[in-house]
Amino acid sequence: MAGNWEWLKEQSPSSGVPEPLRTPTASPALNLGVQVIGSNIVGNDVVELAAQYMAEHARLELWIGSHEPPLGFRQQFERGRASSEGLLVAYEAWIAFESAYHASGRQVDQVREEREKLKAALRRVIDALVRARIE
Repeated sequence: MAGNWEWLKEQSPSSGVPEPLRTPTASPALNLGVQVIGSNIVGNDVVELAAQYMAEHARLELWIGSHEPPLGFRQQFERGRASSEGLLVAYEAWIAFESAYHASGRQVDQVREEREKLKAALRRVIDALVRARIE
C-alpha cells in the first residue's frame, strides 16, 4: 500500500502562499485577481485577463469537484498543481509590474515591458488552467 504514495515523495515541495495572497478570500488565486483588478494601475486589457484567470481557476475547481467518475487524490493533486504553479508565475509578474510602476513615479508609459510580461504570464496561466481540464 505504501508504494501507492511514492509519487508524492517525488514532488517538489510547494512554496508557501505569499502573505499578500492570503486575504480577503480563502482562495489565493482569487485574491491575486482582486489585487490586480482593484489596483487601479492597470488598463482594461489587464483587468480582462485577471478576470479570465479568476474564471478559469473557478472552472477548474468546479470541474475537479464534479468530475464523473470522481478524480482520485493523485489526479486532483496533478490538476491542482497547474493552479498552484500558475498562481506563483502570475504573482511574480504582478509584483514585478507593481514594483516597476511605483519605482517609475507611477508613469505607465515607463513600465510597458513589465505590463506586457504580466499579460503574457496571465495568458500562460489561463492556458495551463484550461489544459488541466482537458488532459
